[in-house]
Amino acid sequence: MKSGAAPETLEIIEIIDDEVEFRNGRYTTHDAVPDVGRRWVGPVAALALVALIGFGVITPANSSGATARPVPTTPPPSTTVNSSVVDTVPAVNLISPQFYVADPPPAGFTMHFAETLGMGGNTADFTDTTTAQLWASDGATANSGTWFVVSRGTHHATGRNSYRTLAGDVIVVVEHDPASGQSRLSFTKDGDSFEITAFGWADRQLLRLVDSIWLADSKIEFQDPFFLSDHKLLLDADPPTALYGLPVAWVGYTVALPASLAQSFTVTVSGYPTANRDVAIRFALTDSSPITVNGLPGIVGRSAADPGLVIVQWRDGNRLISLRGNLPLVPLVAIAQTVQAAPDDAVTEMVDAGAQSIPPALDAQPHTVGSGWLGGPWIVQVSTASSVVTPEWFVWWIGQPGGNSTPSETRFSIAEPGPSIETLVEQGRTYVLAKVPRSMTGATLHVHRNGQPSVELSLLDVDPGLNDEFAAYAFAEPVPFTAQIVDATGQTIANWPLT
Repeated sequence: MKSGAAPETLEIIEIIDDEVEFRNGRYTTHDAVPDVGRRWVGPVAALALVALIGFGVITPANSSGATARPVPTTPPPSTTVNSSVVDTVPAVNLISPQFYVADPPPAGFTMHFAETLGMGGNTADFTDTTTAQLWASDGATANSGTWFVVSRGTHHATGRNSYRTLAGDVIVVVEHDPASGQSRLSFTKDGDSFEITAFGWADRQLLRLVDSIWLADSKIEFQDPFFLSDHKLLLDADPPTALYGLPVAWVGYTVALPASLAQSFTVTVSGYPTANRDVAIRFALTDSSPITVNGLPGIVGRSAADPGLVIVQWRDGNRLISLRGNLPLVPLVAIAQTVQAAPDDAVTEMVDAGAQSIPPALDAQPHTVGSGWLGGPWIVQVSTASSVVTPEWFVWWIGQPGGNSTPSETRFSIAEPGPSIETLVEQGRTYVLAKVPRSMTGATLHVHRNGQPSVELSLLDVDPGLNDEFAAYAFAEPVPFTAQIVDATGQTIANWPLT
C-alpha cells in the first residue's frame, strides 16, 4: 500500500464522489486531563484551553449510533512486529504535584489559572490508560512520509473543518487540519471510542483502516493489515502523550488587556518518562533543537499538531517541565529561563490577583443566525468576542438538540477577513457556518449533501458591532457534502472544502 505524501499545492476536492481521494497536506491540544485534585481556575481558563493551549480536546468530536458488530471468531492476520523495533511505554515516575511559575512573569501577562492533579492532592497516583499505536513508513517524521496513530478515546480531533460519513456501518467524523496537514478521524465501534491521526493518507484509505480496527483484550488489532507493506509499528503510545508524560500540575498565563487571549502560555509539570523520547519528539514536534534552560538540558520546537504552538521542555530531577505558548520562539525561550518552583499559597495569590485584572470573557449579546429542529431544537448565534480577543475575531454560540436549546458551546471564528465557510461536527450533528463582509449584501449559502436535498440560505446582518453577515445550517445525516457562498451577482466567492 502506497498512500502517497501530502501534495505541495492545493488540490480541487469533490467529496460527494466517494471514489475521489482526499489528500490531507493542504486541505482546508494534548489529551484532556482528569478533573480531580485541587485547583484554582480564572475566569477565562476554559476558553484558553479550548481555543489555544490545553492538553487536548475538551469536547470530543466522536459520533455514536453505529450498530455493534460481533468480534471476529477467527483471529486476523498478525500485526506483531519484532519487539526490538517497538518503543513501548514504561511506567512514568510518580511525583508529588509541584507548581512551576514564571518569576517574574513577563510584562503584560498575568496568571489566570492553576491546577494540580492526583488523588487527595498529594501525589500523582493515576496511571496512563491510553491504548495507542504509531505506525510509520521508513524515515517518516511529523511532517514527512506517511504515518498514522490509532488510539482509544479522543486526543487531537476538534470537530472543526469536518464532515461525517460511514465506514461500513460505523459513523466516522473526518477532520482535516490545514495548519498541520494532519487528518483526524474519530468514531465509536463496538462500544469503544477511537481516534486516528494521520499524515499523508487519503480519506478512503483511512476509512478502510476504520473498518479494519477491532479491540481484543484492550489491544488494538487489525482484520485487514493492508498497510504492513510499507508501515512499521514504532511506538505503543500516542507521541504527544509520550512526550509530555503524566501531568501533575500546570499554570496558565494570558495578557491582562482587552486582547486577553491573543497571547497565552502554560507551564506544566509531569513525571519524567523514562523512554520514548526520540520517537515521541520525532512525531510530536517539528523544527526541534537542543537548548539549555537554567543550566539544564532541554529541547525547543513546534507542536506538530498545532504549528502555532512553541514548546520548550527540560528536565529538573525527576520532573519534566513543559512550557507551551502561542508566542514567538525567542520570547518564549526567554520566559523559560525565569521558570522555577513556587509554593501553593503563592500561586493561589497570583491567580486571585490575575482574576481581578482580566475582564469578562464573553459579555457580548449573541444574535441568532440559524435555527431548526433535529430531534430537538438547535440554534447557532454569533457575538463579538468582547474583551477576549482582537476585533477581527467573533464567537459562534451553538445550542445542541436534546437540551433547552440555549447555546452552550462556544467556538472562536476564523480571524481572516473576507467570505469564509467553517464546518463543525458536535454530538452527531454537522454545522455549516458562513460569513461574508457586510459589503456583500445579498450573498447566499448553498449546502449540497450527498443524496439529500440542497439547501439555500441568505446571510443575515445581525449585529452592527460586527463587520460581517452570517448564516448557519445543521444536519444529522452522516454524508459527505460541499458548500458554497454565492454573491448577489451569482459568482461563487467561497467554497468548502477549500480549493
